[in-house]
Amino acid sequence: MTLVLFYFFGCTNTNAEKKELVSVDYHRSGMRSDDRINIRVKKIAGTYAVEFEEGSYKENNSTSFEITQSDFDELANILFEMSKPRRERRDYIRDLSEHLDVKFIKNGKEIVRSYSINQRKDKKTLKLESQAIDLMYQWIDRYKRQFEIRVNYSKGIATPTEIYTHAEPADLVEDLGTFIERLDPNRDNQCGGSNDYSHRWRALKPGVVTVWFEELMGGYDASRLTEEFEPHACYIIDENLNVHYSKEKTEAARERFKQQTQR
Repeated sequence: MTLVLFYFFGCTNTNAEKKELVSVDYHRSGMRSDDRINIRVKKIAGTYAVEFEEGSYKENNSTSFEITQSDFDELANILFEMSKPRRERRDYIRDLSEHLDVKFIKNGKEIVRSYSINQRKDKKTLKLESQAIDLMYQWIDRYKRQFEIRVNYSKGIATPTEIYTHAEPADLVEDLGTFIERLDPNRDNQCGGSNDYSHRWRALKPGVVTVWFEELMGGYDASRLTEEFEPHACYIIDENLNVHYSKEKTEAARERFKQQTQR
């Protein structure tokens, strides 16, 4: 009986020796001053927060939001599978700086592991590091999506057309331009195929925004979209600058366009 109890409590203590993630700091910067991002993920009094700052440095330019415990645990599980950092290489990369600092507690002791682009890493660690960074970017993208109008579309690689967009009232939004969502994996080996994109606007003020979106031959005057084409969609920006698609206002705007063209 004594031996059994000793074995039982011994196993319990071993299982209790777990790693607990405290914080993660990620920094990336290139040659341009606007090619820069800082991300910090940390646990504070039972809550899980992400703070990020991107673009050229500006004082008080960071943004913070909360994530769930399951999000935080997913990140921890990835990071804890990574091997220990290796020494820095002498032939370091001069035009890009990238660092990932991981702080965690193991057996009551605080440990910090620092990874950089200048270290040699095994394939598993490289893959896991990429997954961890991608996950943090996904959280930021998910947060931004609440405050943006996004029109997603696919466009043929070899087509001679262009995508034309317009939003009114213009003072309610900031035009962020076009983003690549997915490149056709076979784009280098074929004449056909298509890539996925999104055109985005960031909400600036509350109100109703109408968006026009058309794929036309090159050289078209985008200012004529409101006269020649019905609206693509309408969005409501609330007092908190959250963006919501409005089916009712979209249908009403299209009906008004039909009535105007029939006159």
